[in-house]
Parts: sequence; C-alpha cells; structure tokens
Amino acid sequence: MTVVSVSRDGYSGIMSVIVSEVYDALLEAGASEEKAKAAAGAIPIGQQLATKQDIADLKAEITVLRRAILTFGPLILVLLLALVFLP
Repeated sequence: MTVVSVSRDGYSGIMSVIVSEVYDALLEAGASEEKAKAAAGAIPIGQQLATKQDIADLKAEITVLRRAILTFGPLILVLLLALVFLP
C-alpha cells in the first residue's frame, strides 16, 4: 500500500490518507480527480482501525476506572459534604 498524500479536510478537521492504488484505479476508470481523491481518502487504513487487542485493552482500562470511581467516589462525596456543611 502506497500513501500518496496526507491532507487536512477543512470542513470536518479529519485527516484523510489517500491510497495511490485506489486513486489511480479510480482515475483510470474515468472518475474525476476530485472524486477519486475523495473516494480514496475515505478508505480506512489499517493503522486507523482498532484491533481486537486494542478493544480488549480499552475494556481493561475502563474496568480499572470504574473500580476507582466506585471505591473513591463515595469518599470524595463525603469529604465535599463535610466541607460544605461542617464548620
């Protein structure tokens, strides 16, 4: 896979990577340069996709954060209430 260029889409602020093989094929098939760029840039590249391991890692991090919230959330609430209502 060859990357031709990286451009910033001014409207959405999303980076799009144009794959040269797809871009060239679209041009050869008769698409305009503008349409070929847009279509090739919309194809997700492997580095932009989450793997099963990425998702498993995120789930593990979420589990840790939930435990921390459940453990320390009530303590923080009690301390805040004490600061507000106790002299």
